[in-house]
Amino acid sequence: MRARIALHDTDWTEAEHAYGDGADTLKWLRDACGEDSDRAERAVAVLHNCLVHQGSVYAGSARAYPVLVDLLLDPEAPHRATLADLLLGITIGIAETEAVHHEIRAAHARATPRLLPLLTDPVRTVRHRVAYLTGLRTGHEELAVRALRERALCEPDPLIAAVMTGGVARHDVADRAAWLFGALASRHTPAVRAAAAWGIARAGLPWTTEVTTAVTEAWEHGDVLNGDVIEGEQWRWSDSPLAETLTAMADPVRAAEICLRLTRSEDEDTAECGAVAAVDLLEEHPYAYPAFTSVTAAVRAHGAIHIRSYADDLDALTSADEGDHTAR
Repeated sequence: MRARIALHDTDWTEAEHAYGDGADTLKWLRDACGEDSDRAERAVAVLHNCLVHQGSVYAGSARAYPVLVDLLLDPEAPHRATLADLLLGITIGIAETEAVHHEIRAAHARATPRLLPLLTDPVRTVRHRVAYLTGLRTGHEELAVRALRERALCEPDPLIAAVMTGGVARHDVADRAAWLFGALASRHTPAVRAAAAWGIARAGLPWTTEVTTAVTEAWEHGDVLNGDVIEGEQWRWSDSPLAETLTAMADPVRAAEICLRLTRSEDEDTAECGAVAAVDLLEEHPYAYPAFTSVTAAVRAHGAIHIRSYADDLDALTSADEGDHTAR
């Protein structure tokens, strides 16, 4: 196993982690690289707790990074999904010092070209986490975007396809706009279309009727964009992708029309997406509330009680804004 070589080529002195000086980091990494599956599983769990603790990362996290990459690249390594999650946690963690931050950024940049083949890995979690790692800025943007483009439109998992499409949108490279507008086409999956629209909005690209159509159809029919799936894993690029997309339209009437169409859906996940987006939009832009009166009415009239509960939030936002106008 290649990771074993990296263990001996690394200076493990002063490799602190969340629980101490890091003297035991080498032991846990050795176990993670070993042939005993149960011991490897325990070791990876311990490493996760030590190297990414409540979102913080340490010198030991940076030193372990290339070893974890080598492990992940080994198709025979046990618990690769957990390893991928650990690598992602280290990459996006909050470093204890600026030096650790730069060391992790450098390790991520070196690993990016090597990780690209894992965008087609048979393990779903590995593909999902590597897609997000690939979309982060590393200095390999052209290479990363090319790999994401090649995979996004044929990725069988809708959520991962959305992550990949969003990753393309985050990099200002040649032909980005043309590719994103092409990804709006109805022949693509709802997840790809929704992510392309979010990317167009995020990049400040021209808003067209095609984008509006894609947003409405994607969120109305894209099951993966609604409910527990997106709520549990997110796109990783946004906590409120629909609200962010509609805000970028800068057209409250059109945004309200989309929210209304969604909230009238008999599918409860779709209706909730419309209601949540309306609440998020009005929290950020309360001046738009007159356009959302019909949305509030549709939410209040919905057959599902948990959808109707959002009417209280919409009413509160409307009342607060009217109060502000009265005070002036």
